[in-house]
Amino acid sequence: MLPYHLAFRVSFVVLAMATALPAWAQAPEVDRSEVEAKKKAQEEKEKAKAAAVVQESESQRESREAQEKKEHNAKDAVKRFAEASEAARKGQTARALSLLEAAAALDPFRHEFPLNVATVAEALKQPETEFKALSAASILLKRVLGQVGDSPKKADYEAQLKKVETRMAELRAEGKIATGTIRLFADPKSCEIFLDGVFVGQGEGVIESLTGTRKAETRCVGFYDYEQFVNVRVGDPTSASIKPKAVPYFGKLIIKVDQSDGVTTFLDDVPVEQRLADKPTQDGKISGKGTKAEPYQLAARRWIVRFAKDGYDRWHRRVEIHRDETVMVDARLEALADTNDDAPAGAATTTPQNAPKK
Repeated sequence: MLPYHLAFRVSFVVLAMATALPAWAQAPEVDRSEVEAKKKAQEEKEKAKAAAVVQESESQRESREAQEKKEHNAKDAVKRFAEASEAARKGQTARALSLLEAAAALDPFRHEFPLNVATVAEALKQPETEFKALSAASILLKRVLGQVGDSPKKADYEAQLKKVETRMAELRAEGKIATGTIRLFADPKSCEIFLDGVFVGQGEGVIESLTGTRKAETRCVGFYDYEQFVNVRVGDPTSASIKPKAVPYFGKLIIKVDQSDGVTTFLDDVPVEQRLADKPTQDGKISGKGTKAEPYQLAARRWIVRFAKDGYDRWHRRVEIHRDETVMVDARLEALADTNDDAPAGAATTTPQNAPKK
């Protein structure tokens, strides 16, 4: 094995040893009162978590679930890593590589996983797998270096990054692989970007990849997971933009108008009758009757609400419809004979019926 791997192999070997603890390596006895105290603290923590879940908004719920999924995958990744360590200890190198790749896919944000993938791939003489893993490690180590500040570990990360870049240059020089650079952009910028499962960045990022057709993906709360294929070429860097589709969200609108006989209601200057459908859609279809019992259901965004009636001044307002919330518009139309140059175009209140809980 090349010397640059020595630093990488440490965590791999340590974990392999940890999977085969002798029988005498038992945890020391713990005072029973301490156990009860920890148990009670955990119960209180679970109660607080349950109470927070009840009060959270839909967007907060989605963010929480996305984070919980990451944490669950991270735990599974550690299990795969332990299994890979055991397989390597038994000389099952190919199985170890497969398990390490599974760990890296489950948790693409830890640099230790691709570093160990590269180590085993080199042993199996798989230069393409090795280069892909090194490229992933390079991105993650640079990310870590941007976060550690003046930590004592900074020098270690810098040394690992230098070794990774040196090995990548060696693989290019050997001529067994063809690589190119691609810059990827995501809209919105909150999206995480991946190329063939390797984390590239959030909002945008650059990666050196094997050439050919590659799969770019985005993941972000409020948008569908999205993938598209991009072409990586040798030579000048290429770029690609990825725009995932937003998950459709809807809210409710209640309309109250005095002098309602003969009033025509418009949404974005289109009569509501022309927008009615069985189900609301993102492109402007609505459902319901606009009453308290049956509110209009419509896309969560800003709308212009307008009322028109012969002999009355025109009334309009911009109304913000939020996801899973109900807004009531209470309008009072004024007869033209009752208005003067200083009078408002109509009085109204716009009232959220269920404001988001903090």
